[in-house]
Amino acid sequence: MRALPTNGYPPFVTEPCLVDIHRNIEAAFGPKGEWTEEDNWTHLANWSFHQALWAVVDQSKVEQDVYRDEVAFEMFDKRMRTNLAIEHWADERREYEENT
Repeated sequence: MRALPTNGYPPFVTEPCLVDIHRNIEAAFGPKGEWTEEDNWTHLANWSFHQALWAVVDQSKVEQDVYRDEVAFEMFDKRMRTNLAIEHWADERREYEENT
């Protein structure tokens, strides 16, 4: 992905667009019928990765290529834990904390 400096504005100007990346992943891994617990995890992980990637792009001061491996596990994990802090994710939060 090519990131452009944002000068404090959200990083919508990327190639491809960060929002489009998120939507394409959601579409590719959407439920094939009934919504399952696995779909919850896929959705949550996709959103957490998207947030971490957004942070990498947002820190860009110059036009540059940004690669998905620039999202360190710690960045992803921080977003997962923040997202899981929302009360309706309490069961998933316990499961995540038991397995990480």
